[in-house]
Amino acid sequence: MTPTVPQQLQQAQLLLQQNRIEACIQSCQQLLRLVPNEIKAMHLLASALQKSGQLELADKAFTDALRIAPKTLALLLGHARVLRDLGRFTQAERALRKAVKLGPQNAGAWRALALFLLHREQLIEAGRAVTKLLKLAKGDPASWELAAAIAQKRGDLEAALAYCRTGLKGSPKAPRLHYSQAQLLRQDCDFGGAADAYGKARHCGFDSPDLYRNWAAALLDAGDIGAAYQVAKQGAGRFPGHALLQRSAAHLHFSSGEPEDPLALLKNAAAAEPVNAALWETLIQLLKRLDRHDEASSTLTHARQLGCPDTPGILALEALDLARNGSLRESMGLFEALLSRFPEQSSVSHDFAMQLLIAGEPDRAEQVCAQALQRNPFDQTMLAYRGTAWQLLGDSREHWLMDYERMVVPVEVPVPAEFSDRGAFFAALREVIESLHHSNAQPLEQSVRGGTQTNGFLFRLKHPLLATLEQQIRVAVASAIASFPDDGRHPFWGRRPAHPRGDGMTFSGAWSVRLRDQGYHANHIHSEGWMSSALYIALPDEVQQGEGTEGHIQFGAPMGELGLDLAPCRVLKPAVGTLVLFPSYMWHGTLPFYSEQPRISVAFDLLPQP
Repeated sequence: MTPTVPQQLQQAQLLLQQNRIEACIQSCQQLLRLVPNEIKAMHLLASALQKSGQLELADKAFTDALRIAPKTLALLLGHARVLRDLGRFTQAERALRKAVKLGPQNAGAWRALALFLLHREQLIEAGRAVTKLLKLAKGDPASWELAAAIAQKRGDLEAALAYCRTGLKGSPKAPRLHYSQAQLLRQDCDFGGAADAYGKARHCGFDSPDLYRNWAAALLDAGDIGAAYQVAKQGAGRFPGHALLQRSAAHLHFSSGEPEDPLALLKNAAAAEPVNAALWETLIQLLKRLDRHDEASSTLTHARQLGCPDTPGILALEALDLARNGSLRESMGLFEALLSRFPEQSSVSHDFAMQLLIAGEPDRAEQVCAQALQRNPFDQTMLAYRGTAWQLLGDSREHWLMDYERMVVPVEVPVPAEFSDRGAFFAALREVIESLHHSNAQPLEQSVRGGTQTNGFLFRLKHPLLATLEQQIRVAVASAIASFPDDGRHPFWGRRPAHPRGDGMTFSGAWSVRLRDQGYHANHIHSEGWMSSALYIALPDEVQQGEGTEGHIQFGAPMGELGLDLAPCRVLKPAVGTLVLFPSYMWHGTLPFYSEQPRISVAFDLLPQP
């Protein structure tokens, strides 16, 4: 018996729900050959074509359907989605405006319009649309969540939080709304409140890797590193295949000073998912960070035996491992093949250049750097490696790139008017900044050795003294930049902002480091900046009054992993209140000191605004 039209429509709908897209398309096309203007079949066909990614055909199918039924809301909304995905934003907005005009009491139409306007950053119009939506769907948590997102994007954090609170009064068990509130509270630096809200979101059923990562970060910022580690550990157990969450759990384990192996969870996860290359890459990278190189090598071998796929990261680790174990020719051959196969993969170029410098081949290292810098002239890692290669080659361009006398700029941070003198200002800062160091050990993947580092962007915190410090830093930086030469061809001088006192610069990071007795910074660069810094908040007496170089900052000696016996090109004695500025690509580190008193600094990276 031939199926009736309703039966065929029902079958096509079922195929679409089952994600059997091609079968759904064929079923609809077959039905439309029999009944050419069957509007439900036309709608199903258009939806299936959209779902399959055939957007141009989906556009035509929706257009044909709307020609027959121009006042069908579902068709207008579906067509708007296709037009949006095709980048035809004006037409998409026109379709959505027509939908809300045809269905002024239809909450779905207003929601679609508000979402579209939010994504297009038409925030005033989005606010009007969501206001209408809230009148129609007061009991819908997703509507309050959308209203909060629009207010947040508009920069009105207070209004965004108010929307969340109002929505939660009507829907106290809405998990996504609790999560949105947690995110907003964390942005507002109410870390304790954020941690509580993350917990409520989880209790109400919200469950994702990002929940655990953000929850742990909020607890850490609230000063409870033990609880932060437990949450990250719980999340890593819940989502063992999520490499970023596993990395967070390992970091917190290490920084909390907890006993046992901080990589135990990650090891088990990688063994349980042997084809998850991201887990193996993370594990091997962290083993190397912990100087467990033999174990890293055996882990790589084990991963390959278990069928870990050939990702660029795994192959680069294999090339590095070959070199470490004496198979230099095989290592170089593999790197050359990787560079040819993945020319846009910056991590491959970085690792290859590093290995070439280790192997004593600065000429080829320079070529690899030059090739990478053609793609990204401001790749700070490759600029650093190129400078080292030029130094080893005796190339005079090293002095053009690394002008230690002119580019390392000490400048005093001005004392704000409300403080009597420099000592009073920096003593007050020290008290505030020390209270922000919540870790018990050095961070796992940073340059700090024998000390702690604050979490997150320092100047986001709502303390008036930190806001004052940021302003005084901007004044000091602007005064230093004013004397920079104009050289548009230079990767450092050429990025000088035109208006350094205004919005010409942005912070890409800011943090504090507290070093203890015998603590130091390993030589490193800052890959995410243009200009980096060290501002001294408190220094041990032995550093301030000593005649040696204990606790001093040095420039020009490359990272120890390169194995190069190159002396620093400039060494500076730190002083409380002095800000030292330098290119982010310039090798720098600090020398150990011996004292019962800590060495406390604030560091930040700056980027010029485009």
